[in-house]
Amino acid sequence: MFRKFFAAIAASMLVVGGLFADDIKGIFKKYDDGKVTISVDDKEKTYKVDKEAKVKVKKEEVLLTEALAKWKEGQEGTFTVKDDTVTSAKKKRK
Repeated sequence: MFRKFFAAIAASMLVVGGLFADDIKGIFKKYDDGKVTISVDDKEKTYKVDKEAKVKVKKEEVLLTEALAKWKEGQEGTFTVKDDTVTSAKKKRK
């Protein structure tokens, strides 16, 4: 009985944690020194990048920092931001 109770609490914590993340659609400006600059509605905002976050690139998981270093300025994308830190990014396909 206690196992089910603790499993339910752990699952609810994961769901609640995801509710506080925002998806921001914007234009990539630059990645430098662990920070990414995104333009949204002609306003630029700089966010820290989670150094341990991973994303899929061509069926392969790579660090988010490595993926952002290869993005080109002007690339549109969706960025998941939690506590002013980017935890995920996905390029918009043409």
